[in-house]
Amino acid sequence: TATIALADTALTAGETTTVTITFNKPVNGLDASDIVCPNGTLSAPTANAERTVWTATFTPTANANAPTNTIRVNLAGVTDDAGSAGTGSAISANYSVDTRTDSTGLTATITLADTAL
Repeated sequence: TATIALADTALTAGETTTVTITFNKPVNGLDASDIVCPNGTLSAPTANAERTVWTATFTPTANANAPTNTIRVNLAGVTDDAGSAGTGSAISANYSVDTRTDSTGLTATITLADTAL
C-alpha cells in the first residue's frame, strides 16, 4: 500500500511542491511513468535508503485553473524485495491549481447611451 501527500495543496503561479509517496514496505522500480499528475508535471521520484519513502517535485501547468485534482500511483509499476508486483493504485487527497497570471477573470462594463427610457 502507499499514501501520497503534497506539501502544498493550493498551488499558484510560480510555485512547486514536494510530493511524498510512502509505502508500507521497501519497493523497487517506481518512476514517473507510474504516476499520473493532472495539471502539472512530476520530477523523477527518488527514494530514501530504505526505499519506503519516495519524493518528487510537482510543477503545476502554467495558466491553469483546476480546483479539483488528485495524484494517482499505479502500484503495479513497483515490486517488493521478493519480486511481487503491487496491485491497484494509491490516490492523493485533492489539490488545486490556479496558475493564471490574471486571476481576476474576465470583466465587462455596460454603458447605456440613454438611461431614461
